[in-house]
Formats: sequence, C-alpha cells, structure tokens
Amino acid sequence: MRCVFLPINQLMKSYLLLFFLLLTFFYSIQTLAAEKKPAALVLQLKPNVAAVRKNIDAYLGEIEPRNASEMRRYARYARGQIIQAVEALGYYRYQINLEVLDGNPAQLVVNLALGEPVHLKTVSLKLSGPAQEQLSFTLPVDEKLATGQVLSHSAYDGAKQHFSEQAINYGYFAAEFTQNTLTIDPKAGTADIVLHFESGPRYRFGEVNFDQQGELTDALLRKFVRFKQGDWFDADQLSELSRELRASGYFNEVLVDIREQQADTQLHVPVEVLLRMRKPHSLDLGLGYSTDIGPRISASWTQYWLNNQGHSRGVDSELSLPRKAVSAWYQLPLTPPMTDKLRFTTAIEDEHFDDQASQRFSLGVQWHHRQASGWDRVLSLKGRQEKFQVGEDEDSTWLTLPGISYGRLKTNQRIDPSQGYRLQLEVNAGRKELLADINLLQVTAFARGLYTVFDSHRLLARMQLGFLSTEDFSRTPVSMRFFAGGDQSVRGYPYQELAPKSESGRPLGGHYLLASSVEYQYSLTPTWRLATFVDAGDATSKRYELKAPKIGLGIGVRWISPVGALRLDIAKGLDELQGGWQLHFSMGPEL
Repeated sequence: MRCVFLPINQLMKSYLLLFFLLLTFFYSIQTLAAEKKPAALVLQLKPNVAAVRKNIDAYLGEIEPRNASEMRRYARYARGQIIQAVEALGYYRYQINLEVLDGNPAQLVVNLALGEPVHLKTVSLKLSGPAQEQLSFTLPVDEKLATGQVLSHSAYDGAKQHFSEQAINYGYFAAEFTQNTLTIDPKAGTADIVLHFESGPRYRFGEVNFDQQGELTDALLRKFVRFKQGDWFDADQLSELSRELRASGYFNEVLVDIREQQADTQLHVPVEVLLRMRKPHSLDLGLGYSTDIGPRISASWTQYWLNNQGHSRGVDSELSLPRKAVSAWYQLPLTPPMTDKLRFTTAIEDEHFDDQASQRFSLGVQWHHRQASGWDRVLSLKGRQEKFQVGEDEDSTWLTLPGISYGRLKTNQRIDPSQGYRLQLEVNAGRKELLADINLLQVTAFARGLYTVFDSHRLLARMQLGFLSTEDFSRTPVSMRFFAGGDQSVRGYPYQELAPKSESGRPLGGHYLLASSVEYQYSLTPTWRLATFVDAGDATSKRYELKAPKIGLGIGVRWISPVGALRLDIAKGLDELQGGWQLHFSMGPEL
C-alpha cells in the first residue's frame, strides 16, 4: 500500500493561510461595524412597499454626509428623484414631506404616503407591415402590461424597446411607431397605453467587404461567412461572424458593421469587416501542480499563420518528475475554417510512475469536423512506437491506430461555468494486417455534467468508462491499459493504484475501467466554495468485477482563479487494503 503525504511545512503554510484569511474576514466585519454611522436618509414610507423603497434607494444612490445647510440644498434634488422613483412604479397620488434635522452630519427625513397606485385601463399593442408574417417577430409579453395591472414605466419602456430591438436585429431599418402614447389620469387612477408599430420592409445582406492587411487571402476569409448575399438580414449572424473571426487566432481586432444608409434599391445592406492581424508568434510558459504528478512546467510556442492560406504550427512541452513530453503540430484550415481543420502531429513522451515506465514516439494526422448536430468528430490515423516496462517485464510494440472520436461541450461559461456538460467517445483499433504488432481495440467514454440551483448550490457528476480487447495483453503498451485512482479518477486512492496486480503486487493495468463521482459544492463567496463528494471506480481484468467498485469519500475547498478552479480535497478510500487518507490538489475548469 502506498500513501501520499503533504510535507509538514506545506501543511503549516496551508493552515496559516487559512487562519490569516479568517482573521482578515472577522477584522473587516468588526471594522465595518465600528465605523457604522447614523443614516443620512430616514425614509418613513406608508405603506412600506419594498419595491418602492428599493427604487428610491436606486434613484438617490449613496448619500454623502453633509451639514444642515448643504442637506437643505440637497433636499430639493432628492425630492425630484423620489417623485420620479415612485411615479415609475405607478404611484401618482402620493403625499411627500421633507425635513432636515440638524446634526453632524445632518439627516434628511422623508415622510411619504403613497396612496393608491394607478392601474392600466386599456393596453393596445399592434404590429403591422411585413414583420407580421415573420413568426420570430413577436409582440411584447409581460404580465405587467395587462388591463387592471399597476402602471409600470419600466414595463412600458421595455415594450417599446422590444419592438425597436427586434426591428434592428431582423433588418427592418425603416420601422417606426405610428402611435406611441402613455396617458395617465391621476385623479381617476387609470392609465392607457397605445403602442402601434409599423415594421416597413425587411432588408437583406449585401456584399461583405474585408478591410485587412493582406496577410490572408480573401478566399480564406470568405469561408468564415455563413450567410449569402441576398439572405434576409439577421444581426445574430453578424455576431456569430465576429465571434468566429476572433476565435480563429489570426486577429487581435475584429469589427463587423453594416451601412444601412448605403443599401441599394433592392435593400441589400453592405457589410464591412475590419480586421487587424495579431502578432504571428507567441510563447507561453506555465507552472502547475497536482498530487498525482507533483510540480510541472509547461511551455508552448505557436505561429498563428505561416502563409496567406492560414496554415499554422506549434510546439508544446511539459516537464515534471514522472513525465517529460514534447509534441509538434502543423495545421491546415478547411471549410468552414472555424470548426474544420487537418492537423499533422508528432510527439515524444517519457513517463515513469513507480514500477512503470514508457517511452513513446508517434506520428499522426487528424481530420476535425463539426457536424450539423453540434458534435465534433475527429478521424485520425496514428503510428506509435512504445517501449514500456511494468515491474521486471519489458517489451516494445508498434501500433498503427486508425481512430474516431465524437465530442460535445455545452457550457454557459468556459472558465467558471454554472451549468453545462461535456461528452466524449473515442475508439482506436489496430490489426496485424495493418502494420500493427498486435490486434487491439480500445473504447473510452467520458461524461461530465454541472448544474446550479439557487446560485449557491452546485451539483457536479462525472462518469468514465473504458474497454480494451486484445489477445496479447503482455504486449499491450502500458499507456493503453486502464488504471484508476488519483485526483481525476477515484479520490481516496493513490494515482493509478487501482488495477489488477502481479504476484509481487505491482499494478499491471486492466481491460475494463469505471471511474465515477458525484460532488456537491456550496458557494461561500463568488470565488470560494466548499465541496463534499463520493467517488467510485476500479480498473479490472473482468467486466463483472466492476460490480464491486472501490469507494472514496471526502470534503474539499475550491478557489476560483482566473484560469479555473483550484481544488484541495481530503478523501478516505474505504477499501481496507488499498484505501486510506489521501490529500488531493488539482486545478483547471470544472468541465
């Protein structure tokens, strides 16, 4: 049995940091309490309607301390703001009185009797013109705009904005309100809303012109444009064009604009795209740490374009005590270039974990394609030479591996999402008849999901499955065998500890893999979270052995850094022989 311990000095540093943060928090609370002063505004509201009080606070903002003379001058301004705040919520039959109390600082006392609010008597919302035939062009839907409801200026303004924004988004550039009135009768306590909107004709996309520095061909740039000249105008398609040009890696400035005043007689609107190239090269250095492999250094060099066809290339490297790796790639954009590409790769890797060793060299080609369903498909062909050692057994194997993978990532935010999921399926196979030393089939599947309830409660779940079929397991490279245990697998067990063992107790790797987890997180602040989790999994040589997976339980803390979550967990593996207390540290996005 192996255990991973954090050195005493690191434990002390962690505890001291936590203690310092707690002291700072409580000191800040006490300081704020000690510095609390009498409020500059006393609002006596009858009846005490929370929405009105909140709106008055929003209109007035923070009131600075003033002497009596200054407060009297401020009272005239405050009176106007308060009236606007209450009328915005439909209260026109109010009574208001302001009084300034001497003191240092002075206080402004507001006595406000709201009276009965104004209610909507009639509401008329109409759409005319060609937009009537467009199902996606809708009338405003707001329960506050129904007859009998309390007048809400924000709902009225929102209805006008709803009409105007849709007109701009869908290309009705000549649209206008034929009637736009809000009539209020405070004595009767009623109001009438009339909003009649004439859309006018819908414009179409015209020619797309690129203003660039000539580094890329016009033909390549036009592959980014998903719409055609003559298609109905849609602002979402312009936003998508802007996003994809930015994500291409070629540019550091992208501006997409239209010239509706220059539309031709057929209402074709020209599209102007301003592009400024980024620096052609970048060098990124990184430091990381995890309890699985310890500290690591990474470096990557990228040349974003080599020629006017948009070809790119790069080199990535990683250095840690158990792992050294250098890889290089060359990439050609396909159609469409934002999702499809042809990538040639090569890599040299050297790994040593306890009694396992692996030296690998590979060459490969990958065809990346985004399907209409949103799934990313990768077809690959890789040649791979691996010399490996497990305990005292050594071997070397060449594999020619055609493969296919499907992946899908859906998330509302990349660094710190609140909901989303990631799905991945990959199949690789090798046959002796196709330049491989052994027959081999490997299938892996991965799923991860995140859901947040009431902002502070997060549920994170993941599942990883693996299957390996081969008639000569002893010649199967160790990198293609399955192991479980560690930060990203089953916490509470050392890295790659869970696997079938040799007679001497060394992990050999398995044919089957299961690694699952359910984790609950509670947000203390926007950047700090507590976590508790249950992990289960194993790597076995027989499928039925997965029916009794190894279990790990634990708690942890999360800090949301600019590059993703930093996770510190303490977990207990429940298996008597292989489990125990483990400290786990890892970092990266949740999905």
